[in-house]
Amino acid sequence: MSGETVSVTDLKQAPEPNVDALAPGSRLLSGQYEILRYLSSGGFGITYLARDSLNRTVVIKECFPEAFCARVNKTVCARTRHYIDDFQSIVKLFIREAHALSRLKHPSVVGVHQVFEDNETAYMALDLVEGKDLLEIIETGHPAMSPDMVQGLTLKLLDAIGHVHSQDLLHRDISPDNILVDTTGHPVLIDFGAAREEASRKSRVLSSVLVVKDGYSPQEFYVAGSPQHPCSDLYAMAATLVHLISGAPPPNSQARLAALAGNQQDLYTPLSGRFPDYDTAFLEAIDKALNIVPSERLQSAEDWALMIDHTKRIERARAQAQNDRSIDQTVMNLVKSANAEQEDPCETGTVPPARPDGAVCADKTPTAGAAAPFDTCDLAQGSQSGDAETSAQGMASPEVENLSVTAEDIARPHPEPDAAPQDRPKADTPYVRVTSRALEAAKSREATRSAPAVPSKRMNRFATVPIVFCAYLFYGYTVLQYDAVQAATVQPLLAWGQELGQRPVEAQEQQGVTIRHGEEG
Repeated sequence: MSGETVSVTDLKQAPEPNVDALAPGSRLLSGQYEILRYLSSGGFGITYLARDSLNRTVVIKECFPEAFCARVNKTVCARTRHYIDDFQSIVKLFIREAHALSRLKHPSVVGVHQVFEDNETAYMALDLVEGKDLLEIIETGHPAMSPDMVQGLTLKLLDAIGHVHSQDLLHRDISPDNILVDTTGHPVLIDFGAAREEASRKSRVLSSVLVVKDGYSPQEFYVAGSPQHPCSDLYAMAATLVHLISGAPPPNSQARLAALAGNQQDLYTPLSGRFPDYDTAFLEAIDKALNIVPSERLQSAEDWALMIDHTKRIERARAQAQNDRSIDQTVMNLVKSANAEQEDPCETGTVPPARPDGAVCADKTPTAGAAAPFDTCDLAQGSQSGDAETSAQGMASPEVENLSVTAEDIARPHPEPDAAPQDRPKADTPYVRVTSRALEAAKSREATRSAPAVPSKRMNRFATVPIVFCAYLFYGYTVLQYDAVQAATVQPLLAWGQELGQRPVEAQEQQGVTIRHGEEG
């Protein structure tokens, strides 16, 4: 919506009358606002100077797309029935734009006090900025602006544009007449064109009144529905600076695009090298932002500011260095944590090489009521303190009869179990063959485990019960019927069971290191 510019000159000079404008003294929103006088108008709205209920002077912008509507008394209505839908769509977009602007809290963006509906259209109440617009400053030359002032003005406007873009909005109408410079020299962006851009997507009729400004609008603004990006606003900002520095706006972007399409030279003459009073980097940034191809332009207001402001580059470098230090500290903490875990193998489950005294790590006392976990430390401690008497009482199962190990054996994979004992009965009977295969299968399953299973002594005792029970049951069944079968099967099984009961004691006497099974006798 154009027509939002409010300057000291506007306040002192009487503007040309507008027959569609509200008359002075008209009241809006049940008397909350009183129109003082007409200020300006554009294709989509009329701007008034007004006073609110708190006796503050504000600016009122009225949604009045003159191509589609007319005023009857104070009421705004569509010119014809064919324009009713288009007019209502524009009013809705106007309200949406006002709500979007109300979220922008920035000193270089005009503030929105309120948005409301009245007279069958919509209004927004804005801050009054007393000063001059940039177009008036360019045309009159007052106040004169030095290169340093222009660069300072540019940085403030880039900060405002970056804030707008951070809210997923585009201005879409940056030009000298939409930048106010207040009495302190501070710039303020006014007159956002978001509703115009959205309106162009609704119908061909709306797109026909899409407002573009020759010299300032990028080529993508001339095509309704074309993609628009933050660099589109930066193009318009660069064109505004070209007008401020050189005294004339750049050529029409459509004409520039046609010249490039015809393999002709670009109609725009770069600023770089033409104005020695300005910093070279400052002029080069403007030329880059004014590239006719969107992908070749500066892509963000922050990139532009970093390109021309040495202070911002230093701040960016410091922030990056601080971030790098934070990353380095995080990595160092992770390394320290990993080293601490390696120094305490009992916490990670890994076993370091044995020390000369044979101990692997310190004793750990389990908490009360908790089962003592099987640990490699228990294996090493078991090599020095074993209960020979308890081991002799239980009958070890055949799966662990050869598990006597040294401290060096703990750190490497457990070898395959030895073959069946040499003194095992060799009688070639069906019962012997079946029993032998079952025992070998059990030992093979045990060998495939990642760590040797170390059952407790109590479990060893329980394991002998079913063997002895089955042996005596089978003996009672066969003793009276098959003496030959008894001699070939039952008697060897009984002898083998007795041998298993004595083997742990013999192994303890023969080897210096035995396995401790995890609990005290």
